Amino acid sequence: MGLRGWLNRLERGASGDLDSFRLRDDTTFYYDRLETSKELYCHAYDVRLGDADKWPELPEIYRKIAEAKDPAGALAQLEEQLTPRNPEMRFVDPSELLDVDALVNERRLVPIHHAPPEDLSE
Repeated sequence: MGLRGWLNRLERGASGDLDSFRLRDDTTFYYDRLETSKELYCHAYDVRLGDADKWPELPEIYRKIAEAKDPAGALAQLEEQLTPRNPEMRFVDPSELLDVDALVNERRLVPIHHAPPEDLSE
């Protein structure tokens, strides 16, 4: 077995149960599905409350999708992972948070801004 094969096997073993997709520079981006889901949930929550400014940068997974060899495929993979058994219960929908066309076709991250909800506390 050559050095490259040994390194590839070592990389696969180190990645464990992580999900991944290929980047344009032929590297592989690995991410933990559970941790990513938590981060995207918190981000979506803040955006929908009009508090997107709490996030100086978008979550890393979105930035990496923009760098993916196949952005549409990487986004579809992420959306599949975020969709619960009952799709109506899905809280994180990237198409409600980002301009998906700009992400997939132009590799640009264009957030969709949401106004804060009306205060009904009175």
